[in-house]
Order: sequence, then C-alpha cells, then structure tokens
Amino acid sequence: MKFSYIDIRSGNAKCVLEINKQAYEFYPTFHSDALGDFVSYLASVHPLCKLSWKEGAFHQVKGGITWHTGHMLLCWEFKRDFDELEIIITEIQNPIADRIKNPNLPRTVLKTKCNFNEFILCVVKELDRVIKQRGILGYRQEWQNYTFPVDGFLALKYACLYNKPFEITKSQSGTSLDDELHLLTKNID
Repeated sequence: MKFSYIDIRSGNAKCVLEINKQAYEFYPTFHSDALGDFVSYLASVHPLCKLSWKEGAFHQVKGGITWHTGHMLLCWEFKRDFDELEIIITEIQNPIADRIKNPNLPRTVLKTKCNFNEFILCVVKELDRVIKQRGILGYRQEWQNYTFPVDGFLALKYACLYNKPFEITKSQSGTSLDDELHLLTKNID
C-alpha cells in the first residue's frame, strides 16, 4: 500500500493511491483544501486523535469529503470497523464546470477494504515527507489558498508513533509547543 501527494505547484497536486495491487491517480486543485480536508477527515475517524480532552477534536464528517479536480468532484468516504478501513472514492459531476448532466456519473472509482493502521502509517509517512520537503510556508506558497494541515498531521503522527493520543498539559491547559516541534521534526520509520 502506498499514498503519495506529489507535484504540488500552482494550486494543483497529484495524489497516487496504490492499494490491492492497483494504482489510482487523482489531481486535486486549489478550489478545495484537498490535503487539509483529507487529513482532518482521517483524524476524525482515528480513535486516538481526540487530543484526550474531548470527543470530536476533529469533527466527524458525515458523508465524507470532496476534492475539486477540475470538471469532476471526487468524493472520499472512510468507514472504520476496528482494524479495517473501507475506502470509497466516487466521481461526481461538478455542476460549476459542466452544466450538462453526464449520464455516466456518479461513478465509483474505488471501493475496497484495507488495514486501518497500515493506511494511516502510509499517509503519515507521506505527510512527513511533504512537510520536510516543502516546509509550512513553502507548502502554502505552492498550494495557494490553504496551509499544510499541521494539527491533523501531528495528531495522526503521534498516534502512529506512540499508540496514544497527544496529551493536554494540566499546567498550561494546552499542548506543549516544544513537544509539537519535536514531533514535527521526528523521523517516522
């Protein structure tokens, strides 16, 4: 299994998902916060991304998220059942780009199940690569409208590395910036 988010430039990117010996390519545009929505959505279904202080630190999104990909909209939906994750990706018509109804849409691009933790780890490794290659401001410069999803990334990375939620410190009623910066730069294998 492999997740790649590459060729980020001028408000466009290429996402490659390799799963069950098949590769799927998607081309999100800056008309949606593709990576940010994806990471927040993934964190919302992860039981360890509650930041230990309340249910729903990453709000549960009913019905999934939508990426703008030009003339099509790409809908992602995750259904977690303990160690299993069902991924459903559907193409639907973008009514702004094409007003003539396409009879071939909606179309299911992918409907599969995989190991939840393996998928999370693949995504976190790619996010780690992207942030270390681009930087926070460099990502914003290339993606244009949206910033790198640092909060969801750190919550998911911490869950992968330590198998527990990131802790809120009682003395500061918040998280430790030093711990967050250390986590941001920590390598993940």
